[in-house]
Amino acid sequence: MPRFFTLFALFLLALSPLSSFAEQLSDEETVYERVMRTQTIRCGYVVLPPHIIKNPNTGELSGLVYEIMERSAKLLGLKIDWAEEVGFGTMNEGLKVRRYDAICFGYWRNPFEAKLGFVNFSTPLYYMPVGAFVRADDTRFDESLEAFNNPSIRISTSDGQISTTIAAEEFPQAQVISLPNLTDVSQNLMEVASGKADVAFLAYRDGFAFEEKNPGKIKNAAYHSPVRVFASTIALLQEGDPRMEVMLNTAFLQLLNGGSIDRLLQKYEEYPGAVLPVAKPYIMPD
Repeated sequence: MPRFFTLFALFLLALSPLSSFAEQLSDEETVYERVMRTQTIRCGYVVLPPHIIKNPNTGELSGLVYEIMERSAKLLGLKIDWAEEVGFGTMNEGLKVRRYDAICFGYWRNPFEAKLGFVNFSTPLYYMPVGAFVRADDTRFDESLEAFNNPSIRISTSDGQISTTIAAEEFPQAQVISLPNLTDVSQNLMEVASGKADVAFLAYRDGFAFEEKNPGKIKNAAYHSPVRVFASTIALLQEGDPRMEVMLNTAFLQLLNGGSIDRLLQKYEEYPGAVLPVAKPYIMPD
């Protein structure tokens, strides 16, 4: 019998570090609890129109997501702290280690980020089609986009950019030429226009903006059939507490269903077809 009690005591001793660890996890403040305590949502953000626009002279922010987040915070009686400008290659890690509470950007919902296991997505705020931008005089891809899947084809992308994932999923035989994190997407298109790369998979908006400033240099080989259409969302942290997601989605749905986001899309629309609205979940009677 004494031996039994000795073994039992050793068993409890072995469990004690695990118990302490479990208590530490359960006592850790969730994002929702921190937001409620401070009455503030800390946003990490990527400067990229039309989602987030930054005035180079004053540093003042504007844009679709900026206004959506500010209006949502007002509905919730909260404040937004635009805490940190981030890049595609670093934004997920900052969310993971809680440098900010959300990635307040038109974050494209996609399988690669979903697979990370810690990124959650809000309800879609709007949709963005992705094109295949090639040199204006390049006819190799006029018949089929499958022509991109060739070892001689060079795809321009940047660290953390979704075009890297598209290249791996759809055109694994092509070469990938990756630029550093925080590189402006116009540089990817300049790589194509100058002949250093053959294609860049970017949002229609980015291609249209480049074409406006550089007429006759590039064209969209996937204009009538986008390579992808992504839901633009706010990225949140998966942590077992759904309250942050429920809170934000409730505010977003009020803005969507009441037409506020549609009006913002019209306000920031630069190029028709570059940003697509979310279909309404209801039908008005005739």
